[in-house]
Amino acid sequence: MTLTLYSQYFNPKSSRRLGRRVSLEAARNFTDGKLEEILKSMNIRYEVRDARYPRVPWEKSKMFIVEANVKKSTLLSLIERKLS
Repeated sequence: MTLTLYSQYFNPKSSRRLGRRVSLEAARNFTDGKLEEILKSMNIRYEVRDARYPRVPWEKSKMFIVEANVKKSTLLSLIERKLS
């Protein structure tokens, strides 16, 4: 199953309304490199592209296209735990 994760999901400057999907505490520890390390440690195949998150098109962001056999919410909670 192909999932799309935007770096906006982990941006501590964004509110939940504007797309942040993890706790503020976990988001403070986020970098794109750290997310790549987490995905590699979980043995998940992914691809990174430059993109803009639809809710905030004026901000540049990264899009991670992930091949995983779990729901997006489950994957986000696993990543959040590793960021905390």
